[in-house]
This record gives sequence, structure tokens and C-alpha cells, in this order.
Amino acid sequence: MSGLFKSKEETPKYETVYDPTAGVRGKLNTWMESKVGQPAEQYSGQIVAPASAQENQSFDFLRKYAGQDQSPTTQLGQEEIKKTLTGDYDPSTSPYYQAVKATAQRNLDTQLGDIASSSSGAGGYRTGARMSLQNDARTDVTNNLNTLLGQMSEQERQNRLNVLPQAAAYGQAQEQFPLQQATALQTLGALPRTLEQAQNEAAYNEWLRATQEYPIQIAQLAQPYATQQPTMAQVGYSQSPFQQASGAISPISSLLQSIFSKK
Repeated sequence: MSGLFKSKEETPKYETVYDPTAGVRGKLNTWMESKVGQPAEQYSGQIVAPASAQENQSFDFLRKYAGQDQSPTTQLGQEEIKKTLTGDYDPSTSPYYQAVKATAQRNLDTQLGDIASSSSGAGGYRTGARMSLQNDARTDVTNNLNTLLGQMSEQERQNRLNVLPQAAAYGQAQEQFPLQQATALQTLGALPRTLEQAQNEAAYNEWLRATQEYPIQIAQLAQPYATQQPTMAQVGYSQSPFQQASGAISPISSLLQSIFSKK
């Protein structure tokens, strides 16, 4: 009888019978363990595009522009301004004037010879009249040459003044040419770098999407499933003889109690 009423304690055992999210939960935990305490993954590609060959070439022209002296045309223009303002111009040295002067002298010699020939013949000029005519001829030539010289001097001065704006513009264009070349190379040469920069950014964005954003999105989607608990069932548990006897006596006790209560 002692064995009948002896209580035997047994711990219930449970076993997983249904766990559809086990794989998701395991992979999420493994992924999280690999990330916790680790530094961020470094991007090995190139983000900023370097200067293009044309842009590098432009720096040579910039240095040339920065280190250059005034152009020869600008220097000549400044010299002409100085000559014009100071009257430093002698038109008598002009080849054109020298040619005109020589022609005038030849014409004068011819005219003087004609006057001398005319005075030697019958009915010719008297000596005083001949000398007066010759002097008048010389005076006319001299006056004409002086008038021409003055006109040439004024015209040359005006010509120099007129050409100064062109000389200044041409000189400035010479000085600005290296800068224009540098600007063109930088402006047009920036296109290859811009295209390379766009490619670098596209590659970097794709790297972010594939290695950073996408795994986090998947982890966020997996989180609700990973928190689901598996379905467990109790297995390998049996009642002790006392528990089994107690379970059989309980209905009899209830029946006897019902009979005596009626009396």
C-alpha cells in the first residue's frame, strides 16, 4: 500500500512542434551578431572625380597669364601716346615727304632753268625780273613743301590717335588670350570630370543600396516574424500511481456524497 500512495514528481517536458520562423530568426540573430561592435563598412571606390587632363592643362595658361609682361602692341601703343602728347614726331623724316621734296626740287630746278633760258633771248626778262621770278618760284616751292609738311604732321598725329584704340584692344586681346584659353579648357574640360563624378556617385549609391540599405530593410521586414514564438507541446510526462488512483477515487467520492446528502 505504501507504493500506491507514494507521490512521484516528474517535470513536464515540452517539444517544438511548429516553428515556421525559425530560419528567419536564426539568420537575423546571426546577422545582428556580425554587426554589433563592428565598425561601419568602408567604401573602397572613388567618390570625388579628379581634375580632367584639360583642366590640368588650363593651369599652364593661368600661370602664363599671371606671369606675363605687357604685350608688344600695348607697349607700342603707350609709346605712341607719349609721342603724340610730347610732339615727338618729325614728319620731315618720312619717306613720303622726302620723295615729294625731291620731286619738288627737280621741278624747281627745271622751272629756274626755263626762266634763265627765257631771259637770255631777245625780248627776254631783264635781270631784275628774272631774279624776281626765280625767287618767287623758290618761295612757292618752299611754301608748298612747308604746307605739305604741316599737313603730314597733323595727319600723322591724327592717324596715331586713331589707331590707339585698336592697338589697345589688340594688346589687351594678346594679354587676355592665355586667360581665354584657360577658361575654355576649364569650362569644356570640366565635362569629363562631371561625367566621371556622376558615375562615381551612381556606383556609391548602388553600394549603399546593396550593402547597407537593403540588408536593413530585410531585417526590418524579418523582425515581426523573428519575434514569433514557436508552438510547443508537452511530451514524455506520465502520472504517478497516487495521481492515477486519486483520479479514479474522485468520481466515487462524488457519487457517495450525493447519495448521503439525499438522506
